[in-house]
Amino acid sequence: MERGETALLPIKEDDIKEYREEITAYLKSVSWTPDQQKRKTNEQIDLSFLIQNKTLSVNQSDELSVLKNAIRISDDRILLSNTVNFTINTIREGFCVGRYLAALYEKASGLETLLFRNKDGSMHQSEQPEFHDKMEAQSAVMLFTAAYYIVWKLSKHRPEEVSSINIEFGGIPEVKLSRPTRAANCVLYYYCAYLERSNTVRTELEMVKMTLLYFERLIEEIQMRKDSIKYLDFFTNNHYKLEHSDFVVQGFEPSFTGTVHSITFNKIKMEEIVANREAKHMFKRFAERLVCHDFETGKNPMLELGGLPSITMADGKPGTGKSMLIAATATLLQEKCEWLGIPFLFWPLPENIISTYQGGSAERALEWFRPMADPNKIIFAPIDDAENNLEERTRQNVSAGVREFIGVFLRNTEGAYAVNNGNRLISLFTNIPDQIDKAVLSRIQVRVSIDGAENKMDFMDQDHLWWRKYEKLSPGFVNMTTPNGYEYMAGQKDLNSLKEVYSTDYQFQQDSVKEIYEDTLKQGDPTSHEFFGIFYSNIQKKYPFFSSRDLRNIQKAIDARVIDFDLPEDWWETPEAFFKQEYDTKLGMLRELMKANIGDLSFAEIRLREAQFYIDTAVRINQTGIEREIKENAKRLHIQHEASKRMQNGEAIEA
Repeated sequence: MERGETALLPIKEDDIKEYREEITAYLKSVSWTPDQQKRKTNEQIDLSFLIQNKTLSVNQSDELSVLKNAIRISDDRILLSNTVNFTINTIREGFCVGRYLAALYEKASGLETLLFRNKDGSMHQSEQPEFHDKMEAQSAVMLFTAAYYIVWKLSKHRPEEVSSINIEFGGIPEVKLSRPTRAANCVLYYYCAYLERSNTVRTELEMVKMTLLYFERLIEEIQMRKDSIKYLDFFTNNHYKLEHSDFVVQGFEPSFTGTVHSITFNKIKMEEIVANREAKHMFKRFAERLVCHDFETGKNPMLELGGLPSITMADGKPGTGKSMLIAATATLLQEKCEWLGIPFLFWPLPENIISTYQGGSAERALEWFRPMADPNKIIFAPIDDAENNLEERTRQNVSAGVREFIGVFLRNTEGAYAVNNGNRLISLFTNIPDQIDKAVLSRIQVRVSIDGAENKMDFMDQDHLWWRKYEKLSPGFVNMTTPNGYEYMAGQKDLNSLKEVYSTDYQFQQDSVKEIYEDTLKQGDPTSHEFFGIFYSNIQKKYPFFSSRDLRNIQKAIDARVIDFDLPEDWWETPEAFFKQEYDTKLGMLRELMKANIGDLSFAEIRLREAQFYIDTAVRINQTGIEREIKENAKRLHIQHEASKRMQNGEAIEA
């Protein structure tokens, strides 16, 4: 049960002031004896730069200064730059808050008495284990609180600029928890080593980025170790709030709500996109379903009804409108969220997600996924040119960074801790779907094709969007005849019902799938459950890649179609009509719409169409990859043949 405001113990500014002098001394100079053996045996990350060219003998200490590095980064021996000064003060304040809560723990846990008895030599030998355990717990409390405060405050400082900074971060070599003084020395020594010796921190923004990465990792380190630390209940049983702020400490569970900001994007309306009616229709539906998320319960009734996929994909040739669809979906979501007064996060995959540094890609991937765990925002996370970062791992020369990213992606989209609250949508956009990793493809629940302009009306409308600017500037300037009986953009109207979607019989793209379907018709009736069992079995015999996961994705696509309906206009005009209702009321209202949506269509018809489309698309993607390899090999053979002919004819080959 969540505690109310009255249960929070105050952290007063006067209480933490008494520790400033102590923490300032650490910032001026910190000394540590590095565990060189541990550094040498850490195969995951290269940390040799931390010692650089210094030759330290066994048990020899090394000394660094955070403040000296602050002066270097500010490039001013008299005054620190505003951002560097803010960073240093944030670190000092964080450790002051950490020391204060560590002092409260000391009194509440009885450690204060044990310290006194240890000092005067009256401690019994049987009390030594408890003494050391409580010292370890106190150190963990101090470090966690300090790191949490630093990340909480610093993540709000110039967030958009900092998010664009790319820095390699290898991790923290060691974290000692034997007592608070050693813990502070250890943590600040390695932090300072990164500032001074990594050769990556030269500007104030790079300092902010490194500080965030370092102390985020420290939070994770303490969280991983907390289950093995005893006597922590003296800390976790109480919650604390820093006065004149919204900084709250509730055990070892940080909450960084609101610390990330939407990436800026070009706003575009869906109606400005020519063709791609099915893709526009589906992404419009995704946007409407996301904003049905209920923030009180942390659930989405659309997810409960089964029609809100967590991962989708749109594929098509270059230049057919994928980037425009991303911008249009983000625009639609932002408008609806602003109207409803709820926060929206546009969170595309960064272009620099793949790192050449071992472990760096996984670190960046985790950083990208972390904000998507926030249940208090509507989140749209597109991955453009997905084949670049999610490339099939069995292909030659696939980088280790791509493998790392795919591993994190799979664990965070369908794993033991991949929680889906129904408030986020991850969408892949690609020109080459066959090059995407098979395990990633298998997690895609809804797929749409983006084919661009396909007929005379589409091309005329696309031209109209271009030349109309001249007509606005100077009426009559274009001076060309218009088509009789056609209203520009009339062919781009939204699909509004399932009848429109299923207005014609499905046209197979793959002849082999069509043959299997027609053979199956001879064995069963599409209105029977048996038909689908035979159909799927026949598909699997021809295409072994088809599996139970594909069947689950077909089921998810059917779920999405069953609730493929427009929300009534009055719901959008008055939020109280639906969006402000209680969760169970909203769920009931949506169920009624779901029943009405199917109309005179049968469940069997919807099931058949979605199965046909999914299988046809999956086979197309698979066959496209094979055809691509055949064409590439044929091209190489042709070039070799032509080169051989020219050599035989005595033609000179220029170098």
